[in-house]
Amino acid sequence: MKPLAKGETRVAVDLGGPVVGFPIPMSSISAAYGASEKLSVFGGFHATTLAYNALQFDAGVNCSLLETNKWKPGISGSLILNPIIDLRVGNSSIFPETAFNFYWLLKDRHVPFIGLTNWYDIAKGAVELEKGKLMHPALYLGYNYEGAKWIFGIEAKWLNFNKTLMIPQVEHTSIGGKGAAGVYFKAAYRIFKK
Repeated sequence: MKPLAKGETRVAVDLGGPVVGFPIPMSSISAAYGASEKLSVFGGFHATTLAYNALQFDAGVNCSLLETNKWKPGISGSLILNPIIDLRVGNSSIFPETAFNFYWLLKDRHVPFIGLTNWYDIAKGAVELEKGKLMHPALYLGYNYEGAKWIFGIEAKWLNFNKTLMIPQVEHTSIGGKGAAGVYFKAAYRIFKK
């Protein structure tokens, strides 16, 4: 969301997901590096997918488009690739993703943020309930507390808000009958390159 300082490295663990009476425990482990003052690179592994005999990774860049200044938000954009490999049959897909983030840096430690992200399903013949869907957008808002070494965050997401989701045998929380609401928690450790 907010690009890292040049030479800064972070490792993070995320836990959370769509709410079905409780947040589905989707987990990921990631690392990010500040390549310059305006550009960060990152990658991650989504551990929960192993329970479904799949591997999911992500790799991307986050670029500062406008610096935050007092109450004026900073703006950043991200380009991400999300490869997923089905270990049962060996199928694989890559889902490109874009994100636009608006964030504020308050008193050097408090970082509230809002944003919009979108997964693109570009697979030939992709079908979802007999209707192909190219876009899978999500709105999110959250808060990060950034200490000297540790960063802790919470985020709420409205996933796939452009459609009614049908999840068999599961009642999920939606907003106005569209999409699914999710809650996510983050813990990250900051390492500075000397």
